[in-house]
Amino acid sequence: MQTSPLNLLVYAPDKKSLIDFSSISEISSPLKFRNFSIKYVSNGCEEYTVNGNKYSVTNGQYLLANHSAEGAVEIDSRVPVRGICIDLSHDLLSEVTASYRRPDTFHPDPALDKFFTGNDFLENKYASDETILGQYLKKIDKEFTTGQLSAGEFTNEFYFNIAENIIADHIPVYRQLQNIPSVKSVTRKDLLRRINSGKAYLDANYLNTIDVNDAAVYCCLSEYHFYRLFRKVFGITPYQYVIRKRLDYAKNKLLIDHVAISEVALLAGFSDVSAFSKSFRKQFGYAPSSLNGSFLS
Repeated sequence: MQTSPLNLLVYAPDKKSLIDFSSISEISSPLKFRNFSIKYVSNGCEEYTVNGNKYSVTNGQYLLANHSAEGAVEIDSRVPVRGICIDLSHDLLSEVTASYRRPDTFHPDPALDKFFTGNDFLENKYASDETILGQYLKKIDKEFTTGQLSAGEFTNEFYFNIAENIIADHIPVYRQLQNIPSVKSVTRKDLLRRINSGKAYLDANYLNTIDVNDAAVYCCLSEYHFYRLFRKVFGITPYQYVIRKRLDYAKNKLLIDHVAISEVALLAGFSDVSAFSKSFRKQFGYAPSSLNGSFLS
């Protein structure tokens, strides 16, 4: 173990997994992922290139990649950039993966194990507020910076907990990848990355006047290709997804802000109150007027 006021490196009891709290102002180095790796940024920005893809990881974000990934990391900052790196051993992750599917066996599910430890895994950047693992990383960061964590607390149980969180977050991604028809793993990963990019575009613009083709263009797919893959991955068409987002938004406006139905209909992007009311009833099984007692005007 090596310590300093803002640096701490601790190995797991088996010496295969580790956690490294760092504070660095400048670095430019090739990066070879030894195990399943988490790169979390507490404060500042770390620039990564992983398998040819560039990621700017900033406050409260983290990068995930497994041992099949390689690339580089750069930090160039006037003030130290604080981060947390966690490496999980292949054996530990496989053990947790096995128990996730079959609590009565020590043998991993071959397909699920391959997803996490092979070329199928989708290396990517995540916001900590949006994942189970991210929330846990924020907790670790807070406890470390306030002096509540000691080196003795990073037992195998700690790494088991990390692995459980990763698996819980990525089972949906695993299923999404299986739904994409493609011969090559690299192609599947690229398509899922594009589909998620298109979904993010819809998330950011669903209240605006948009066409599904706008999202398709944004993620560099034809409209039909985007429509077909989106439906396979998420079990819903892009248009249905936008309508659902608008209706959820409208429901919150009615419940929390008590906005008049006629105003909510326009805010949610519907052409008129009648169209809004029909869609609302179809989605939730009751009329919007039942939420706040408003009249349609």
